[in-house]
Amino acid sequence: MATDYGEKERAFLEELKETSGRELAEWMAAISEQNLPHRNDIIDWLRQQGFLFAQASWLERIHHNGGRPIYAEEPKTPDLPEGPKEQAKIFSFPAVRKEVVKAAAPPANSKENAEPEAPPKPIEPPQAEASADLDAILARAKAYRPLAQLVIAKIKTRRPTAQFEARAAHVAIRDPEEFAALGISAKALRLHLALGDHPFDEIVKKPPPGPGLGRSGVLSHMIVLTDARQIDGHLLDLVAAAATRMNG
Repeated sequence: MATDYGEKERAFLEELKETSGRELAEWMAAISEQNLPHRNDIIDWLRQQGFLFAQASWLERIHHNGGRPIYAEEPKTPDLPEGPKEQAKIFSFPAVRKEVVKAAAPPANSKENAEPEAPPKPIEPPQAEASADLDAILARAKAYRPLAQLVIAKIKTRRPTAQFEARAAHVAIRDPEEFAALGISAKALRLHLALGDHPFDEIVKKPPPGPGLGRSGVLSHMIVLTDARQIDGHLLDLVAAAATRMNG
């Protein structure tokens, strides 16, 4: 129901400062400062800041909505505070208050118990753009493109429900939570895995420090791939372990 999504959004935004260190307006400004070209790039950047995919997607939707919460303009329901003044306090983002007050005062000729024409659609992770750009990202691998395609095909055989989404310079792999990422370059491929406390060795290394894929700490391990012979049973076992760790 629409009320459920409105309540979830309100709870998410009320806890945003406490859980992330920034309020909504601050996150909107931070997203704008990144000047990222695609909506999926924004989600990917937010994931690197520590947000789960659903939370990052929600914040991206709000940013795309001009910084206004998606359900701020929903009609008042018995579960929400009575009166326009109290309803306006549901969100602290300044651009929303005036519009919420207007929504709380229906026109004089409207029916008292009028129902919305249709409930809002649930927030769904954007996927179409990522799928469309997958070939373009793989093309950046140049001579390693066949190897990248082999990695993706082998992961599909081990985790058939995995989804592959194009990002600015890598392919995110999730089911539904991200458990791996394939970094794309013309020099080598880098497979990042969420392996937790799995020991590091000559093959499975710790990602280098900096703003790369291992920045959030979730994709904790990295394997540099330059040869199809590396895509063996041991590597696929590590992929399966990362998928199970993040998604069961």
